[in-house]
Amino acid sequence: MASLVLGEQREPGLGVWGRAAVPDPAIIRRGRVRWWEVQPERVTELEGPSFGLDPTLRRLRGGETRRNQELYDLCRRLGVEAEDLLAYEALADGPFGRYRVVAVFPLPPDKMDPIVLCLDGPHGQQASRHRNGEIVLCLYYKDDPPERRWTEDHRLIRLFGLARQHLACEHIFRKTGNWPIEEAPHGETTPAPSDSSKALPTLRWPRRNGACPCGSGRKAKRCCFQ
Repeated sequence: MASLVLGEQREPGLGVWGRAAVPDPAIIRRGRVRWWEVQPERVTELEGPSFGLDPTLRRLRGGETRRNQELYDLCRRLGVEAEDLLAYEALADGPFGRYRVVAVFPLPPDKMDPIVLCLDGPHGQQASRHRNGEIVLCLYYKDDPPERRWTEDHRLIRLFGLARQHLACEHIFRKTGNWPIEEAPHGETTPAPSDSSKALPTLRWPRRNGACPCGSGRKAKRCCFQ
């Protein structure tokens, strides 16, 4: 999925008493990672009604990211502070138990794929051959056509759904040695061919006076779809 390298952008020198000051790359990098502060409408679109549809989903705060060693290590590799990252956590339940899944958005989704991590259970090759390192899930090939990978309009709800499916496949693979759904070679490979039949249907929300799908018993307009 996503590379852990944030490309630097050169900025023009700043004149200070006749000399050109060199911008601090760390400040520039942190500014780029905090894209969510200057694009709140985009974050709202990304989240959609996901919190209401998935009661385990929540946004992580900087202090939580810092206290988790694996997430803190990710921040260090990206060269940013824990407070800089836009990150979400949800739970995945299955025959494997209950795992914590985290999705991190170092840059806007059209600039860099989200990094999806599983904090629990087997790590690395002990989990499956479809991991990037120890805890990063390899959910799809980055150059695959849009219908074969997650895109921003799928919202958080489908990203975490894809991660849960991946963890279920890993469990079956560990038990049987077989990957139960369509599988591509791990690592750099040829992009999959375009196939419109694999495109996910457009997300549709219930009518405002219809029942909210979260199961609360309230109308959608008075619950998750206000």
